[in-house]
Amino acid sequence: MENKASQSPLRFLSRDRDSISQKDALGILCLITLGFQVVTLGILAVLYGAYSRLADRPPPSLVQLQTGEAIQVAAIDSRERTPEVIQSFVRETMSLLFTWTGELPRLPGENADSSQPDAGINITSSGGPRRLVATPAWHASFALSHDFRNELLTQIADLTPPGVWRNRSSVVLEILELSAPQQIQDGQWKLTLVANLAFFDNNNALGEYTPFNKEIFVRAVEPPTTPLSATGMEAVISTIRKRGLEIYAIRDM
Repeated sequence: MENKASQSPLRFLSRDRDSISQKDALGILCLITLGFQVVTLGILAVLYGAYSRLADRPPPSLVQLQTGEAIQVAAIDSRERTPEVIQSFVRETMSLLFTWTGELPRLPGENADSSQPDAGINITSSGGPRRLVATPAWHASFALSHDFRNELLTQIADLTPPGVWRNRSSVVLEILELSAPQQIQDGQWKLTLVANLAFFDNNNALGEYTPFNKEIFVRAVEPPTTPLSATGMEAVISTIRKRGLEIYAIRDM
């Protein structure tokens, strides 16, 4: 009897302790969960503050090149180009394509004499009639899209006077007006060129002018990656395409 009486209170105390432990465990779990949430909110608040400061910070506008030269830059989309860059690209490319002086240009990294006569570049495949284009025009043709380049070079060869190769005549593109680029769609623009082709020869120092009014279509492309030590044609192509633009169509106005 004594053993039964002594065991009964012990069992009662054990049940009571088990009941309290379960409640305590639930409470501890709630406190831990609440603590994790507080810590998470604190981390989110710190991240929000860091992102806010980063968003308010102005983008870097000065970049130093490998050569040590520092240039000003502006952040734009990969398929966006400023109107000034587009106009400059079109003006320089068209001038090179349609100005034929009979002189060989100087290649980057070479010491060639700039007054050396230009024998022209034969663009005809083997077996066909010879078609020559001026070397500067051939260089500038790398600013054209691949599917348009051969067609335009053929037209330039047919338009070039034979006297250019004998230094008896020359042709100069006189640009009168170049419109601001009009965006057609994302990464594509149209410009209007009003110009004259001036033909000069030994018998006509005043020149003969022919209207040259065109619509020029330009699109953004990925600029090439060329080492600083590049010379010859590699440097020429890199220089022509470094603005990340190409002409893919030229139409009469």
